[in-house]
Amino acid sequence: MHKHTIVEGVMGGTIGAVAVAVWFLCIDVWMGQPFRTPALLGATLFEGLRDPAALHTTARLVVEYTVLHGVAFLAFGLLAAALLAAADQDPSLFFVVIMLFCCFEVFALMLIAILAEWLFEVLAWWTLVLANLLAGLIMLGFFYRRHRSTWHAFLVAA
Repeated sequence: MHKHTIVEGVMGGTIGAVAVAVWFLCIDVWMGQPFRTPALLGATLFEGLRDPAALHTTARLVVEYTVLHGVAFLAFGLLAAALLAAADQDPSLFFVVIMLFCCFEVFALMLIAILAEWLFEVLAWWTLVLANLLAGLIMLGFFYRRHRSTWHAFLVAA
């Protein structure tokens, strides 16, 4: 992978991670419980929390989950940037990028459904869908600016 692709992937992943984090921070603040969502997800993943009433929001939980969240988005951003770099050479591969972003949305919801379905009772499903949709659209907008000719070539060929 070229340095340019790595930088682009890190930037794209960071933009997506920040979009989701800010989205949930706004929701949590609006509900009067800042950082509740990352603490809830962190406690579920790292401590096996099953009762949301037993949640104690701590800086450690928020930081641990935020790191995991950031790493996941960085990996996704790097994969998207690598696929877009390949699509620059062969625009038909752009379809794979579109599928990656579609699967991203489904994967996030399925992961919660598999690991802790009860979270859908605590976190409204629509907030998760909108958070991932927001991140995906912002990331696509970021990547679009760097790969306009590839997007155009794909649309012309389709």
